[in-house]
Amino acid sequence: MSIIYTETKSDTDSRTEIDLGDGRHLTINISHEGIVMDVYNYIDGWEDSRDMGLEGTAGMMFDEWADWIVADDT
Repeated sequence: MSIIYTETKSDTDSRTEIDLGDGRHLTINISHEGIVMDVYNYIDGWEDSRDMGLEGTAGMMFDEWADWIVADDT
């Protein structure tokens, strides 16, 4: 597993891509609203077309994260 790059697009938007070592890449996008994580499984020649390799996505707004972290489910 290795971090491929971190890109700061602006004061409120950044992206980090992580090579998971098994052909998949995890892209973490952080904006002023929250975090979105996408998993790509690149097939040779598909690197230029991310949509074709998209396996899944998950995201949450920062206020949702805060509510989830302090929720008392006991």
